[in-house]
Amino acid sequence: MKQKMPDGMWSESRLQNNKLIDNRRFILNIDGWLQVRICFFVFWLTLLLPLTSPGAEPLRVSVLFSESAATHRTRGLEAGLTKELGTQTVIHRVFLGQEDMDEDRFDTIFLESETLRQVTDAVVTDGHLAFAFAQKYGQELFPDTPVLACSIPRPAPTILRWYENVLWLPEESSIQQAVDLVFTLCPQTQTVVGITDTSDDGHKRMKAVARAMRPYQKRAILIFPGHEPGDDAGLNFETLGAVLSSVPNRGVTLFLGVSEDSAGRPIPEPMLAEILHTRTASPTIVLDDTFLGTGVLGGPMISGKSTGRSAASILKRLRSGENPREMLPQPIRATTILDGQALARFGLVAPQKTTIVNAPNQVEKKGNAIPTSTLGWIVGLLLCSGFLFFSKRHRS
Repeated sequence: MKQKMPDGMWSESRLQNNKLIDNRRFILNIDGWLQVRICFFVFWLTLLLPLTSPGAEPLRVSVLFSESAATHRTRGLEAGLTKELGTQTVIHRVFLGQEDMDEDRFDTIFLESETLRQVTDAVVTDGHLAFAFAQKYGQELFPDTPVLACSIPRPAPTILRWYENVLWLPEESSIQQAVDLVFTLCPQTQTVVGITDTSDDGHKRMKAVARAMRPYQKRAILIFPGHEPGDDAGLNFETLGAVLSSVPNRGVTLFLGVSEDSAGRPIPEPMLAEILHTRTASPTIVLDDTFLGTGVLGGPMISGKSTGRSAASILKRLRSGENPREMLPQPIRATTILDGQALARFGLVAPQKTTIVNAPNQVEKKGNAIPTSTLGWIVGLLLCSGFLFFSKRHRS
């Protein structure tokens, strides 16, 4: 038979139980505030993590451009470097090209440029002018610093020995691809007009084009204005414009690059861009992306972005301690890039596996990549949500 508990004892027991429940509620309340604080701590920590770098310091790279100002190519090269090395990379850029470029101008840049005297971990030169400048002043400006030479033919061994840390980034020739592209895009072509200067590199390019044209010699003729018998004085700014605007019907221009006029004076890129934009009257194939957007068609090219990414991969290897003398960089391969508006202008259809830029009515897509700060918010919210879920489940 169950005994009945006295009223006094029952009341005292209930009081003790109530106190125990209140204490548990108080403890749970404290635990709840602690959990909220922990959640906020984790949340802000995830936001701050992307802003801190516990690893090595950011790489500092000096980039010497042969151009006089930023172009499509120079921006692409910087973007390629940043993409591979990270957005924290510090890039010091110097544009060396000037209309009155000579030895005195070199000296002026050397004496006056503060950017050249910034502390740097590596130097990237792009083009002949930039490499010549580094060759002359490298020992004074950045001794014992790796120098990566881009966008030039292979230097002579004697030149490569002038600086023990110099590396050359090779590029696959795209001239045969360029000539093939002419007849792929315009199969009715009867005249190929080659444009180049009288430099040693210009003569090498002319010979390479002549070899590449052999399979098509029964279909079309090849001419080099300014380099033909009776017309061998080269091209200057005026005659270049006249040639571009007078290419015959069923003719295609193969622009191989012009860095100087017939008198050996440099022709700045902005002047070339203007003349290509205003005087080009035929489909014009180019070998790099410097003049994309001026009306040229494009072609198989080593883009600035490709150069930047390849240069960055070498800089990573150098930073890891690899000896530059033991490195054999892989050549950069050309990719076909065509201007969509130029294709539309001449009624041409791009072949497959071609990158199209400046497409008509193109809407530029932005924001495809998730910003680092947004990613931090997402991670923080997920961690907080998970923590609250499991703590609530544990309490229940």
